[in-house]
Amino acid sequence: MTEASPAVDAIRSVIADLAAIPDPADRARAVGTVLDAVPDLQAGLRAARQAAVIELRATQTLAEVADILGISVPRVSQIASGVSRSSRK
Repeated sequence: MTEASPAVDAIRSVIADLAAIPDPADRARAVGTVLDAVPDLQAGLRAARQAAVIELRATQTLAEVADILGISVPRVSQIASGVSRSSRK
């Protein structure tokens, strides 16, 4: 899923704001702080996605959810079960 969305646009806006910090030391510290927060942010995003998929699964089949999200049926099952791409490696 590569199309732009308001959420992705908001993240790109934050990145642009960070890149626009005039002082390079301040900019480096600010970017470092955000990078340090990424694992927790990813966990929160995965949890939000899992909850949404579980909610969809309450009224839709795996195949219907896969079609709605544009992903495979096995991936829907994995997301609903809490399996992330990083944990599959």
